[in-house]
Amino acid sequence: MFTGTPQELREREDQARQLAAQAANLLNQIDALGLGRSAGQLHTPGGMIRNQPGQGWTVTDR
Repeated sequence: MFTGTPQELREREDQARQLAAQAANLLNQIDALGLGRSAGQLHTPGGMIRNQPGQGWTVTDR
C-alpha cells in the first residue's frame, strides 16, 4: 500500500499513465504486424489499457 503524500501519489499515477501509453503503442504495433488481433484489457495502477474496436489499444482511467 502506498504511504507517501498526495502529491507523490499524483506524480506516480501520472508516471503510470505515461508508461501505460507506451505499452498501448507497443500493442498497436504488434497488432499492425497482421498476425491476428489481440483482445482484452490490462489493468495498471493508473487505469486500464483496453483494446477498443476500431481504435486499437487505448489508455483509460478507472
